[in-house]
Amino acid sequence: MNESLALPPRLVMRDLLLTVFTQKGRIFLIFFCVTALSIAIALMVTPDYKAKSSLLVLLGSEHTFRSTAGQQMLNTGGVDVEQVLRTEASIIGSDDLHRTVIREIGLAKLYPKLVQKPTAFEKWKTDVKQFITDTLGLTDKSTEGGAIDPMVRAVEQFARNLTVTVDKKSSVIGLDFTNPNKVLSAEALRVLEVQYLELRKKLYGDVQAPIVQVQHDAIGKQLDAADAALQAFKQQHDISNFGERRQILLKQQGELEIALAKSESMVAEQTARLTQLNQQLDTVAGGKKGRANAAAALQSMVRAYHQREEDAATHYRGSPAVDEARRQMLERETDIARMQATQAYGVQADRNKTMADLRASLAGHDAIAAQLAALNKQVAGLDADEMKLHELERNRAILEDNYRAVSKILDERQVVETVEANQQSSIRVIEPPRVPALPQPTRRLILLAGLVVSMLLSIGSVLASHFFRAIYLRPEALEMDTGLTVLASVPEMRALGKSSGSVLVVPA
Repeated sequence: MNESLALPPRLVMRDLLLTVFTQKGRIFLIFFCVTALSIAIALMVTPDYKAKSSLLVLLGSEHTFRSTAGQQMLNTGGVDVEQVLRTEASIIGSDDLHRTVIREIGLAKLYPKLVQKPTAFEKWKTDVKQFITDTLGLTDKSTEGGAIDPMVRAVEQFARNLTVTVDKKSSVIGLDFTNPNKVLSAEALRVLEVQYLELRKKLYGDVQAPIVQVQHDAIGKQLDAADAALQAFKQQHDISNFGERRQILLKQQGELEIALAKSESMVAEQTARLTQLNQQLDTVAGGKKGRANAAAALQSMVRAYHQREEDAATHYRGSPAVDEARRQMLERETDIARMQATQAYGVQADRNKTMADLRASLAGHDAIAAQLAALNKQVAGLDADEMKLHELERNRAILEDNYRAVSKILDERQVVETVEANQQSSIRVIEPPRVPALPQPTRRLILLAGLVVSMLLSIGSVLASHFFRAIYLRPEALEMDTGLTVLASVPEMRALGKSSGSVLVVPA
């Protein structure tokens, strides 16, 4: 009977009120059922407590360009505050951080239902949900009968319970965490902030001192090796100063050259003296006026000895031949004794002494010549040693400069890192988490939603009854549907509540 909408609004409202009056039992039943269902749901739902906290993000040195140890600081311009806030919020929302918080508090303590054995209804609900997600391809197909690690589910639940709000205008990050236990809600938020600051130190930490320390130790070992090589070279070559060493060698060279010249002069003199003595000895040995010849006497004595040896071998003792040999030997001895008093013996002694002196002078000359050759070799090798020494000293000087530079960088880096480790973080806690006094208005919202739904359903039932009824409440509606004039009508109040009621119409 949609034609009734064409009636005046006053009549339509009256018809609607009449429908409400006649359908009051149905309306009350709908309202009661929906309200009762809302109350039951509100009683079944566990209220959550929300702990709140806020962090102030200040721009610090960790948000700027970081130079390596020993590199000059560069000015990289300003810092994007919005980017910094998004970065800090992403760190707070990381799963690893949430997992650390859950482990510190305890999975069974924070989410006890995840470690409890699920009921049949919960298992059925989980299987249905997993089947739907696997069928639709929303997640990877589960294994082992749909079993999920409780820690994974706890991390997902923690992310749903945590709310991170970034206020770009004030550089403030707001944190909210909900949990059925009001103490755990505040504790979880407190542990989250502590672990966040620790994780932030690791992420933003610029620890370069150990790297520089390794380089410092390596250069120190190289410098020690260079010092040892230089000292060993100096000790091996007995060098303290090449200038002094060169002067000493040149002085020794000059002294040896002088000694060699003197030795050569002495050898020449002794050689000339020996030649002169040989001439004198020859003159004395072959002298005139029948003077005895010492050489002849010696030769006669030698022949007498040989003759005696032959006679002793062929003749017997006491024979005339042996006696003759003995006599000749005695005569030669007498001649030698006599020659000792003569000039030939003196010349021979002087000659022998001169020959001994000559041999000594030649030996000294050879020794001086060998020393001079060795000294000349040392002087010749002094340039090579000096070049090697300069190379060792230059290498040591370079290593020493590098060691000083690295030591300076290490000291500066240690000071910087000590200051950074002891300085206050650029993240400040504005409002620490506190235990909430009141739970979240979840139950009130459920009841309010139930009331709204019950009212909407009641109104819907009234409108449905009004629009889809099978009777006429007004003769005007009948006239509009049939085009006939209604002279009189007798309403039947009992038929208003029935779907197949009728109106008594009296034609004119």
